[in-house]
Amino acid sequence: MAAKTPEKPRQCLTIADMKVGDRFVRDYTVSYDDVRKFAEISGDWNPVHHDPEYAATTIFKAQIAHGMISVAKFSGIFGMDTPGLGAVWTMQNNTFKAPVYLDKPYKAIAEVSKVDAETNTVWYKTWCEAADGTVVLEGEGSLKPIPAKVKAKMMGTAA
Repeated sequence: MAAKTPEKPRQCLTIADMKVGDRFVRDYTVSYDDVRKFAEISGDWNPVHHDPEYAATTIFKAQIAHGMISVAKFSGIFGMDTPGLGAVWTMQNNTFKAPVYLDKPYKAIAEVSKVDAETNTVWYKTWCEAADGTVVLEGEGSLKPIPAKVKAKMMGTAA
């Protein structure tokens, strides 16, 4: 039997609730514990992520996080905050622009770039940036928010 989720989504937006320019920002840092957990899931034990002595000899000069940890921040944004409950992430592309160093502050930003009510699809421009504004990752994603009729049924209201 599956365990109940420890945290409930903070939003349940339908396509009618969303418009171009809507933006959500999540602050984050990546610890070595996060890197170790990601390696356990992914199998990526590249020493640039795990060995400080090795990492010091690379172009990065220090340990860096797996880029996909930053991408995963969008899963949290989409599933919990915008649009939240019922959202299905359908596509994501990314370009890694700069390294993410451990224990430094970053922001994951998702901004609505297109809304298509006919197909119930929302496109987002996505990027992550360091505290100094350096873009470390940029991309685009699409998702389908909860259909209005499903939300109405859940809430006991008419769509």
